[in-house]
Amino acid sequence: MGPPSTLSPLTMTNENESCRLSTVPLEVLLKIANYLDFADLWYLATASKSCRSVAHHIIWHKYGIDLYKPRLNAFTHLVHGAVAYLQRHAWNDTDGTHRIIQAVANRLAVEIFDRSPSKDWQHGVDFLMDKTMGILMDHVLMDNQASVDLDLDNSTACRYLARHHPRCSCQPMKKKKEWHDLRQQLKRDPHPEWTPMGKLITDFMAAFQPTMMALFDDHVCKIHHSLLINHLNRQFELLTQRYHYHHKRRLQVKDTRAWQLMNQSVRHTVRVLVRFMGALAQTELLTANDLYTLTQQRIMALFLAQQYHQARQDDQIRNTMSSLSRSGWLDEIEFQMIILFDLAQAVLARQCLRRDAQNEVNSLANMFNIAVSDFLSCQRNSNSHPSSQVTLMMVPSPTSSPHSSSSSSAATA
Repeated sequence: MGPPSTLSPLTMTNENESCRLSTVPLEVLLKIANYLDFADLWYLATASKSCRSVAHHIIWHKYGIDLYKPRLNAFTHLVHGAVAYLQRHAWNDTDGTHRIIQAVANRLAVEIFDRSPSKDWQHGVDFLMDKTMGILMDHVLMDNQASVDLDLDNSTACRYLARHHPRCSCQPMKKKKEWHDLRQQLKRDPHPEWTPMGKLITDFMAAFQPTMMALFDDHVCKIHHSLLINHLNRQFELLTQRYHYHHKRRLQVKDTRAWQLMNQSVRHTVRVLVRFMGALAQTELLTANDLYTLTQQRIMALFLAQQYHQARQDDQIRNTMSSLSRSGWLDEIEFQMIILFDLAQAVLARQCLRRDAQNEVNSLANMFNIAVSDFLSCQRNSNSHPSSQVTLMMVPSPTSSPHSSSSSSAATA
């Protein structure tokens, strides 16, 4: 038997049959793309012109990113390339120095500096940083499969062990110690599939801001903070519209299974964004007061139970919520408790690290106590509509008045 022939990267052979990647149906390519992240598709586009056409086509259908004209969107391509490079190589910084992240931040900051005018640079920097931050935040939500929650079932754990630790047996794990060991191993594993994308973007933003300040001046810090708040508000507004519209269509959808899958997808995206916001709060990029303000203005407006009591002007939302069963109300309040718990974890971590978030801890504890009381009352009573949700938005601001001792004790607990 002679030596194997050299194959084109676009050609797959099977004895007498051959198939080019460019001739594979789009549905099959999208199925394959479910196992690939953005970095994989980006580097596929660098293999050849044909691969670039296929990869850009998949990226457009999977992420909604237009990469067809790189010369017209050179800076956009540069930022997407930086994200792909970080997603592929930043996990190798296991010594905690973030050398790769800092190198990418330096390169991107220099590109912004070169594209900005020497005089009156504020407007040019504002435009380029706004585009950069929008792309980074979109990738946090688009690549949210990289933010896998560690509440794994047996099948997920077995797939992980089979993929990364072939010598381990994949028998269902029943002991608590085995689950604890697996979760700790997943937290230490630098593989991008099991590392939150939000943490990576947070580390990059934390390195990018001081680099921009070194090239320009301290005014960049105000621009960066204002743009970050604006993009967080934009993402929460879009998710709120999706979530409310999705529930308005609930009575019109015949396939309840498809509706539940869509509902889980939207909720997962909300939780990814909340956790990303919590990661930002552990740095200088976001303060505890910013976190509390976003919670009051954006996150509380997302919950349907809150909208039920404030929807006098929107009869469609009120009718939709009135049609919810008791289990539907319990599920919605439980989702609200999960989000508040993630926020409480972020604020508590901020308080332990910087000692500047005690008022925010007390406020979130009060909000969490109200949600718990609503859940318990709804679980006990036959009336499915919670009664105390109307008071959620009436929680005093951390700078307006002191909190009760009960909320302080709940926060300590």
